Amino acid sequence: MRKNLVSIALHNEVPLPLISFDAGALPPDAVAGSVRQALAAGYRAIGVRPSGESGAGEAIRDLPREDVFITLTLPGTGTADALASALRMLDTDRIDLVLLERPTAQAWRELTRAQAEGQVRALGVAGLTADGMRNFLDTIGLPAVHRLELHPREPRAELRALHSRHGIVTVAADPLGPGDLPAVLRGLAAKYGKSPAQLVLRWQLELGHAVVVGPGPRTLLAEQLGVFDFELADDDLAVIAELEGT
Repeated sequence: MRKNLVSIALHNEVPLPLISFDAGALPPDAVAGSVRQALAAGYRAIGVRPSGESGAGEAIRDLPREDVFITLTLPGTGTADALASALRMLDTDRIDLVLLERPTAQAWRELTRAQAEGQVRALGVAGLTADGMRNFLDTIGLPAVHRLELHPREPRAELRALHSRHGIVTVAADPLGPGDLPAVLRGLAAKYGKSPAQLVLRWQLELGHAVVVGPGPRTLLAEQLGVFDFELADDDLAVIAELEGT
């Protein structure tokens, strides 16, 4: 794995890259080109969904398998078949991280068996509410990761605290949030000589999160990796905290 992609250890010691590229929202015929663009920008962590695996597999074919971290997001039904199909289309014998949306006990059992057989390295969930996460923990299992929408206007403190208590890594999808970034963030970014997007991604990392970024121009993708050479002052972290609910 490239050294500029710093990682965080999951509870089973699998290293999760802190910044990954997600092609899951793209139509199948656009995945290969978009993943190639992300790889050229420096990403070595790629996220896909069913129907996009073939394109992602084509894009990573010439790279050593150990150099690419693959995340697969699946629905909570038909999981075993979907995983088998993904392994085949990606032309690999393992997926690094599988996330379940709307997770069911049956789907989790299927993935746990796949993990025991070496087909999956780590398991997580996506898009749960705080009540949904508590119910999952009480009745189904312990995920290594929870991916959810999280940004300065909606920092999801209750869920983050729940994650912290159980050793679950928070992964921020839509890490910048909707619409234009507030002027205060643009001002802080100028202070650090960074773009507003870099500032917010750095804020995410300093909260201990991993982040997922989506498709964009190669220059923007490369820019979003440039967040490991500065730190935010405590006063500035406090300013960003005041954006909650705005």
